[in-house]
Amino acid sequence: MKNATPNKNSEKQQSDASTYAKYSSVGFQLIAAVMIGFAAGYFTDSFFHLQLPIFKTLFSFGGVLLGLYIVIKEVSKP
Repeated sequence: MKNATPNKNSEKQQSDASTYAKYSSVGFQLIAAVMIGFAAGYFTDSFFHLQLPIFKTLFSFGGVLLGLYIVIKEVSKP
């Protein structure tokens, strides 16, 4: 007769895999937020024909802040 209780090693491996997937997706979200901010700043600067990359700088910094917010929010989840 087989044991009805699940294998603890199998549960731990599955838990580890989901943890890795969670944190890798957070990294991709951080990168995406910065890239979207940079792209928005680039197109805004080119739309207004600016010599200084004012909007690129501001929107990139905003993307970093948004990305950090996403990271903190995801990491603090139980």
